Amino acid sequence: MTENSSHQQELSEKLSLAHEVIEHRLTAIWRAIDSIDTKTNIILGFASVVLVFLAGFYSSGNREWPIASLIFFILALIAYVIILVLSILSYRIKEWSYRPNPSTLIGYSQDGETSITDIKAWTTTECKLAIDTNLTSLRKKAALTNWALKIFGAETVLLTIGLIYTMF
Repeated sequence: MTENSSHQQELSEKLSLAHEVIEHRLTAIWRAIDSIDTKTNIILGFASVVLVFLAGFYSSGNREWPIASLIFFILALIAYVIILVLSILSYRIKEWSYRPNPSTLIGYSQDGETSITDIKAWTTTECKLAIDTNLTSLRKKAALTNWALKIFGAETVLLTIGLIYTMF
């Protein structure tokens, strides 16, 4: 085996490893995106159910509600609106990088001049660029969802305190 051939083999193995690692990372990002959307659905669903349940409680009966109880209910309603806005903003993050472009990859594969090593190097670089681009959007999506979760906790506390005030 010549030195050049040995060098090409080593380069090919390094690129294969890099490509595999980056491909796994990209797959993990897609799973994280799906997971965050699922978490957002759950938070929004629970926040809605809690609010509807308590709205039903407040609207039942003909008694006068303590002003403090109504204030906590209104604050919880405001928290719900914030959760709704944060959820919508999280859902609106839909622009993801799907690099490498399949047409370009097919073109490189069919041109007869580009070596497999060069195609692997290009594909690996494109996947890395997709990861970098997607991580920025993923972090924004996660931050919005985490804030919605925190505010959901506040909404629940506000509604609970409001409910306690109705007992006095």
